[in-house]
Amino acid sequence: MLFYVQMRWNHEGRISLDELWDMEAEEADHAQETIDSGFCVGIWKVAAQKRIVAIIDSPDAEELDRTALGRLPMREYLEFEEVWPLRDYLGFADDVRKRYRV
Repeated sequence: MLFYVQMRWNHEGRISLDELWDMEAEEADHAQETIDSGFCVGIWKVAAQKRIVAIIDSPDAEELDRTALGRLPMREYLEFEEVWPLRDYLGFADDVRKRYRV
């Protein structure tokens, strides 16, 4: 199942900038692993903002929750602003053509 995930760094007054960069380096390694495994379809840093956007291909919401709250190196410094399940548009279009009838 695909999810749109939008996160914001929430580190001000909690860790130093040097500590943030060290932790972000760990997060970068983790991001590469999740991309290589197919769990993360794509991940982007929003220019000029402390914000990250990702498309995640998780088997279910439970696995996404385990990753977000347990596996991310920056889990204590990321605020999840938006998490939206995504539906394939062509599947939706097929339902529209059928008027949502089986």
